[in-house]
Amino acid sequence: MSTSRRGGGVDQAGLLVILQRLLALHVTELEPALDEAAQAIAEAMLADKVDVFLYEPTTEMLVGVGTVDTPMGRRQRELGLDRLAIAEGGTSIAVFQTGQSRLAGHLDQEADELRGIVEELGVRSQLAVPVVIKGQRRGVLMVCSATPAYFSEVDLRFAESIGHWVGIVTARVVQTERLVRTVAEESYRAAAEDLITVLTPRQRDVAELIACGLSNAEIAQRLVITQGTVANHVEQILRRLDFRSRTQIGVWATERGLFRSEDMS
Repeated sequence: MSTSRRGGGVDQAGLLVILQRLLALHVTELEPALDEAAQAIAEAMLADKVDVFLYEPTTEMLVGVGTVDTPMGRRQRELGLDRLAIAEGGTSIAVFQTGQSRLAGHLDQEADELRGIVEELGVRSQLAVPVVIKGQRRGVLMVCSATPAYFSEVDLRFAESIGHWVGIVTARVVQTERLVRTVAEESYRAAAEDLITVLTPRQRDVAELIACGLSNAEIAQRLVITQGTVANHVEQILRRLDFRSRTQIGVWATERGLFRSEDMS
């Protein structure tokens, strides 16, 4: 991808165009949005690979969430280099830890770079800038080329502007995803409450005791009604909930909080 360009930077008009394109991206889901952003950046800078790495605390790794679909990008995934352990070091890890952007024109001469990135991927030039989300460093934006001395200081400033945008949009998407989950959970609870009201109070009592594992005879004794009446209630519950078995009733009652361990005593 990078053979037609050699340094020189992205001009102000190009910067404006790419920022407008990024701001127009559909950003309700994080990974697709960052994949699109990586592709747009790669096209603007004629780069061989662009990645957005985000920190994953549980594994102590930088994980490629947004990666351009190029031969180098696909090769990176094949090699497992889209997951970088903090403990292994490298220039991208150093940028994440220090918060200092870095321009490398001869990555193969960098003593602290991971050999896989240089030897297996063939990266020679690299821009790495921190991604800051709500005031905290959370990742790194990396722009790579197989051509030595490919990027300029102007390119680095451009990448820093994009890194700032990535932080903003990531925070926005995370907030949106959290809101969607909250709405879904509330909708589930509301639907569950609506379903509970489908049953009469006595039918809910029967469903609760079924969840406790009681037989019809035991339910009749507990509620002081006849076994025939219990059987009728069970039949009505199955019909109203469109179920076919007592097991389904028991699971349903447990999921909706009708069954409590103290009910067994």
